[in-house]
Amino acid sequence: MIRHINTIWLAVVVLSLSSLLLFPDWLNRETISIFLNDLGSMALIVYILISLTRSLLLIPCTPFVLAGAISFPQWPILVFLISMAGVVVGALLVYSFPSFGNYDEHLEEKYPEKIAVLKQKMHGKYAFPFIVAWSFFPLVPTDAICYVAGMARMSFRKMITALSLGEFPLVAAYVFLGAEIGEWLRI
Repeated sequence: MIRHINTIWLAVVVLSLSSLLLFPDWLNRETISIFLNDLGSMALIVYILISLTRSLLLIPCTPFVLAGAISFPQWPILVFLISMAGVVVGALLVYSFPSFGNYDEHLEEKYPEKIAVLKQKMHGKYAFPFIVAWSFFPLVPTDAICYVAGMARMSFRKMITALSLGEFPLVAAYVFLGAEIGEWLRI
């Protein structure tokens, strides 16, 4: 059963990423914002659901945070809280994924030396600041570090604390800038 779930999930991810490569306009802040505005009263609920589940397809949170801030400029704190909840839920899902499909065991069998080094680094003295810095840098996928931490069996509490410290100022800046853009567009 798990094998079929993994195959279906992988197919959905490949299809989604292929679609995004072929149609990059589908995942920009303007398109997402227009989509949310067209939903009317259901927009906030859909935004919450998308924010909480986007990591299943390994889609970055940045366009969704900006789109939420543009779509709901009157509620920047709510958009911030939804976005941070999306980051935390996404981190949990991606962190848990290596053990779900037994990918961690497969990778340990296939690359034992590399996995041993990776585990050592993720349990080393610089793991926490590394995750904070990785999370703060906007051009790298945060989900990747969560996957690596999960595969290395790093403490979830340590990983999520470091991730939150790195994401907090970045998401706050996105929400502030997005809300300003949203207000400017409504003038």
